[in-house]
Amino acid sequence: MLIAFEGQDGAGKSALLATVHEQVRSLDVEVLTVEEFSNSPYGQRLIDAVARDKFLRPVDGEPATLLTRALDEVADLYYLDECVIGPALARGQVVLKDRWLDTILYTLVPTLVDGGTMASDAHAAAWLRDLMAHVRHRPELTVYVEAPLSVRLERIARRDRHLREHRAKEVNDEDLAVFARRDRVIQQLVAEDGDRLVVSNGDRSIDEGAQEVIEVVRKRLA
Repeated sequence: MLIAFEGQDGAGKSALLATVHEQVRSLDVEVLTVEEFSNSPYGQRLIDAVARDKFLRPVDGEPATLLTRALDEVADLYYLDECVIGPALARGQVVLKDRWLDTILYTLVPTLVDGGTMASDAHAAAWLRDLMAHVRHRPELTVYVEAPLSVRLERIARRDRHLREHRAKEVNDEDLAVFARRDRVIQQLVAEDGDRLVVSNGDRSIDEGAQEVIEVVRKRLA
C-alpha cells in the first residue's frame, strides 16, 4: 500500500507522517517512509535548489529554467517510483511518501503559469499529467494535511531548516500569493477525487489526526 502525504508549508504534514509511521509499525506491519526528494542526482539538484529558494524557482545565475526545474522534479519522481517505492511494495511494505503526484500539480501549475511559461492552469496541468502518465505506483490513499494560515505561519517561523535563502523562515506578500494559488489547485484536486482524506492539523493533537489515517489503513489492509 502506498500512502501519499500532501499539504502546504507549515501544515504539519511531516509530523503527521512520522506519527502514522509509528502507529503502522505498532500493527506489526512493515512500513517505509520515503522522503520528498531522492538521493539520486535528480534529487540532489532539487535539495540544492530548495536551499536557494523555498519554492524551487531558479535564482539569478543558476543554469536552470522553470521548465528544466519541473523536468527535474518529474525525473526524481520516476526515480523514486522505479528504484525505491516499487521494490518496497514488492516486499509487502506499506510505503508512506512525503509528497507525491499531487505535489507536482499544486506546486508547479502556479509557478509555470505565473512565470509566463504556460498560458493557463489547465494547460500546465495537462502538460504535467502527461509527463507523469507512466508512473507505475499510484497512491491507494492521499492524505491532505491542512491547518489555518495563522498556524502555518507560526510553524514556518519556528521550523529548523538549513536553507541558504535569507527568507527561509519569513513569509511576505509574494509568498502569501503563492500559498493562495497553490490552495486553489489543491481544492480542485480534492474535489475531483473522493479518494483523498483531508486531515485537520490546527488546534488538535497529532495523534487524533493520525488515528483517522490509521482507521483507513486498517480497513485497506483487512
